[in-house]
Amino acid sequence: MPTYHIWTVGCQMNISDSERLEAALQGVGYSPVDRAEDADFVVLNSCSVRESAEQRINGKLGSLAHLKETKPDTQIVLWGCMVGPDNQSIFKDKLPMVDHFVSPSAVDEVIARVPNPIYSFDEPVLPIADIKHPPVSVHVPIIYGCNMSCSYCVIPLRRGRERSRPLAEIVEECRRVVERGAKEITLLGQIVDAYGHDLPGRPDLADLVEAVHETPGLVRLRFLTSHPAWMTQKLIDTIARLPKCQPEINLPIQAGHNDILKIMKRGYTVERYKDLVDRIRAAIPNVSMTTDIIVGHPGETDEHFQATLDLINAVRFGKVHIAAYSARPGTTAATMELDEQYAVPYWKKQLRRVELEKAQTAVITELNQQFLGETVEVLVEEQAKGKWRGRNGQNRLVYFEDDRDWTGRVAQVRITRTGPWSLSGELVGRERATSDEQQVGHVQVPTEFVIPLEVI
Repeated sequence: MPTYHIWTVGCQMNISDSERLEAALQGVGYSPVDRAEDADFVVLNSCSVRESAEQRINGKLGSLAHLKETKPDTQIVLWGCMVGPDNQSIFKDKLPMVDHFVSPSAVDEVIARVPNPIYSFDEPVLPIADIKHPPVSVHVPIIYGCNMSCSYCVIPLRRGRERSRPLAEIVEECRRVVERGAKEITLLGQIVDAYGHDLPGRPDLADLVEAVHETPGLVRLRFLTSHPAWMTQKLIDTIARLPKCQPEINLPIQAGHNDILKIMKRGYTVERYKDLVDRIRAAIPNVSMTTDIIVGHPGETDEHFQATLDLINAVRFGKVHIAAYSARPGTTAATMELDEQYAVPYWKKQLRRVELEKAQTAVITELNQQFLGETVEVLVEEQAKGKWRGRNGQNRLVYFEDDRDWTGRVAQVRITRTGPWSLSGELVGRERATSDEQQVGHVQVPTEFVIPLEVI
């Protein structure tokens, strides 16, 4: 049987794309292997949001150059955000080890390049739904691309303009995913709450959440990544009302000062953002707010940075994805950084990043201490180092020990230890009833590291 290997770098959308490609490759008769050296078909799912991601991809391509020399029949595909719709030609001479260049999310185009498929591939891809045993928690993309023009972000240049999937198609995929064993679904988009504005009738994310919530057997429902400009009161009230919707909302702010938000072209103010957080917390009292922040954006002064630091301490986020600004070719911020009066030195970016991380570690340590002695519901995903690992409603990692198989089940765990990155506890009761008792398997997608969807 022919074999494949997928190597993934980047955000949750890339991970979702790779999961969908897994199912499609298996559908044409290919089987997975753990090493590229053992594969007939190798796919690198790339990211260009940060320079460090591109460096990792280039390093991997260097190792594959040797593989191509020793096994010239191996087909190598460079896929994802490094390969935009208009830049494929620049790679052909620079990367001779690559046979095919494919734009992000185009699963069908990757499959079209599979050599000697055992089975035909004639239908549109609803990929992850077709895996016999999907993961416990599955990402289902609902909208591709981005219409924003944030100063620092290359995503619109790589993934194109927004395209929403039809509501009925998404609901059907979710039904099939859950029917095959998944318990949690995360609806995914670069700006997920912009969903539906380009569809007939203009359904919105609240309408979709309502429809997916009715999926038989579904235990939990989440979505990411949101944009403050699209977060409506209707959506907030829908999440608060529906029991399967989890009390966690990712709402990137990116900077804590209005001057930088204006330079970033984010389209809101700090005051508007804080008002939105207050309205969310009023509707969902136990919600965990998470966010993304970029430090060292061109034009950021010490005063601007201090405002961001103050924001972290004031809002008290459950999680903050912090990144030092990285210039991306073709963006307005990259042009700004060429001007010395706007550029922030590398060392200062790193100092600011570390200072924010220390502040957030203190915040999350204190927030997690509130769970000590509490009993929480944990959707168990897998076993790791002899302990079961899962997440509570606020998406905190929780560990516990038990001899039984808890994969895909909801455990009641009393928290006995807290830390900034996880909680630990002891099992105190049987699982909350779910629609079935089947064991859920896992799709393995090798992932080098994960970047939050909206570093944009």
